[in-house]
Amino acid sequence: MNGHKDEGNEACVSSLSESDSDSNSSSSSDYESGIPRSSLSPLTKARFLAARSILEYPHISDTLSATDSLLLDFACGTGALSQRLASHVDRILGIDIDACAVQHFNTRARNQGIDENEMCAIQCDVLNENSLVHGETWFGMVDGIASAMGFHHLQDIALVTKVLVDRFLKVGGWIAVVDLMYTPYTSAIFANAKAATNHRENDGHVHGHSHHHAHHVGGIKAEDIARAFKSAGLDSVDVFEHVFEISITVPRRLLPIRYTGHESGSSSTGPAIFATPDGAEVEVVLPYLLAVGKKL
Repeated sequence: MNGHKDEGNEACVSSLSESDSDSNSSSSSDYESGIPRSSLSPLTKARFLAARSILEYPHISDTLSATDSLLLDFACGTGALSQRLASHVDRILGIDIDACAVQHFNTRARNQGIDENEMCAIQCDVLNENSLVHGETWFGMVDGIASAMGFHHLQDIALVTKVLVDRFLKVGGWIAVVDLMYTPYTSAIFANAKAATNHRENDGHVHGHSHHHAHHVGGIKAEDIARAFKSAGLDSVDVFEHVFEISITVPRRLLPIRYTGHESGSSSTGPAIFATPDGAEVEVVLPYLLAVGKKL
């Protein structure tokens, strides 16, 4: 922020603070009593709550607790989700297209004294056959696949899901994806933030990290991810909406036009936008979904 509050908030909502603010933490013990610190980025909070949501689904937790179980953390980033699932699984393989994130993931694990046979990450583009060979050691070896806040980056959710399921997941294994849930107001807010950021970058004023590469700006529709899972051949597909919600503060001018006054929007479970009558900013509640499926 530092004198550029609106620009900072636009970057925050546009990228949902892509970097993990707790990436230098040694363990998940930073979460006292299971409650994320208020200083953590929205993305880090979302990944913490994603891990909890995944573990609360019985079929996933039973699969991970099995002897010598292997979890694939897809779009693992620096390892925020893996760190929170590590105590529930024997081995974790992280996959990410970002080499720097993979290096950070592995450095963090080694600094904690975790052997690479127990937790490691590889750089891999699962839609590139030349890159996919980096993961062939684990083909057909994975008991469970988890992903948090990564699927909204994908252009073709169904294709990526099919590759992950066909190449990595064992028969009887489960996949669980947690991501931002699409609603008309989240779509409008993220689109407005992206447009504002693009405008500043084109003018040469700001060069921040944002979702210019994201294909589902504003979240994923429940019916879209359910369709993608089924087209990938998964069974027992279920999508749970509003598994948790996270609030962020954004400039009022990023709101959809109909919410620029004093009224509030609403989601199916309650208020979605809390507008302060005279404030330049508003608190926006972002809803998340959990999608699960089983390979037969």
